Amino acid sequence: MTVPPRARAAIGQFTATLKAASTRRQRSALLGEYLAWTAATRQYGTHQVATVDLLDQDNAIAWLTAARRGATRRRPGLDGPTTRASVNSMAARTSCLNAFSRHCGRPLELTPPAPEFADRLTPREAHRTLRILSGDPPAGMLQATWERTVAVIALAIATGHGMSALHPLRLADLDLERKPLPRVRVGEQWYPIIDAVSRDALTRWTATHQALTAGHLKVLRGGDVEELWVTTAPGRPRAGQVAPPAGLPAAIRTLEASHRKLTALALGSPLLLEQFCAVEDDEAPPRSARTAQRPGAAPVGAAPGPNGQTEA
Repeated sequence: MTVPPRARAAIGQFTATLKAASTRRQRSALLGEYLAWTAATRQYGTHQVATVDLLDQDNAIAWLTAARRGATRRRPGLDGPTTRASVNSMAARTSCLNAFSRHCGRPLELTPPAPEFADRLTPREAHRTLRILSGDPPAGMLQATWERTVAVIALAIATGHGMSALHPLRLADLDLERKPLPRVRVGEQWYPIIDAVSRDALTRWTATHQALTAGHLKVLRGGDVEELWVTTAPGRPRAGQVAPPAGLPAAIRTLEASHRKLTALALGSPLLLEQFCAVEDDEAPPRSARTAQRPGAAPVGAAPGPNGQTEA
C-alpha cells in the first residue's frame, strides 16, 4: 500500500481502514489534533504537513508532552483550559499514534501509560444514583439538557451499553407504550425498561424532544428529526453562518460533556456513563480488575444557550 505524502491524506487513508465507527471517530480526532499541533509549531498550514513529519519520533514525543500538560485542549477541563490530560487520554493518543505509524510502515512503538481503572456501580447503586440525578436539574444546567442526560443514564442502566452504542439510537428504537413493559432496542436486541424512574425519565425526554424539534420544522425544511438525542440550545455561529437552532442531532461529545457536568455537579465528582453499566452485586470483580475508564473521554464543554446558560 502506498502511503500519501501529505499527512491529511494519510490520516484519511488510515481511518478508512478502521471498522468500528467509534474507533474511527476517536482516532480521527486525535490525529487531527496532532496534525494541527504540528502545523502550528512549524508555522504553516495543515495541508503542508508531510506524513513523515507525523512519523518523526521527536515530533511525536513533543506532541504527547504538550498534550499531557493540557496545551492541546480544545475545550476546558474541570480545572480550566489547560487541565492536564488524563492517563487514559494519553494512552489513547499513544496507541493511536502507534497504530497510524504501523499503517504507514514506520512503526514508532511508543509505550502507552498503564490505564487507570474506574469502578462500575452495582445495580442497586446505579438505580439509587439515577433516582438522585432524576430529582431536579442542578443550578447552571438547562432543564432540557438535564432531562436528556438523565434519559441517557436510564438507558445505560437498562441495557448495559455505553455511549458509543446509545448515541446512534433513533425514536423508533424506543417502545414506551408496550405492555406490560416498555422496551428499547440497541442494535438487534430489545431490552425491557423495568423501573418507574427510568420510564418517567424517558417519557419526559421524548416529550421535550418533540417540543424542541417541532418548533424548527421550517428551518429543517419540513423534515422530522428521528435521532433520539438532539441539542437543547442553539449552537455557536461559525464562519459567519447563522447559529444552528436547538433540536438538531446531538454529537456524541455533546452527550458526554453533559453527562460529565451533571454527575460532577450533582455528585461532587464526574462519573463515566459506562460506570452505570452495572455489575451484579455478587459478581463484582476486585477493584483492580474492574472496567477501565474509556480512553479519550470528552472534557466538559459548554455550548451557549438562552439567557447565558449552557447546554453542557
